[in-house]
Amino acid sequence: MPALRRHPLVRVDLQEAYDWLEEEESGLGERFKADFLATYRRLAVGPQHFAVRFAGIHRINLARFSYGIFYVVTDSEVRVLAVLHAARRHRRLLAGRRRTF
Repeated sequence: MPALRRHPLVRVDLQEAYDWLEEEESGLGERFKADFLATYRRLAVGPQHFAVRFAGIHRINLARFSYGIFYVVTDSEVRVLAVLHAARRHRRLLAGRRRTF
């Protein structure tokens, strides 16, 4: 099983989503956090099982929220680039993060 590494800005993605959801409804951010962690564990077990969206970047969707974890797979690791809402435009942001990772 390859090692998982997160781009430093993934923490920012998660915090922004958490904060926005908590503003919408108390406790929603915590449910998002739990959903993210469950999905992240699924990713760790089988990163090749999830769809390539574009340019070799895979996406696994969270079960209960309209967010996806975007990542690339190398021989030795899985590089998580971002956690983004489904409505966001992703290509430019992900390409930039890929270059800096």
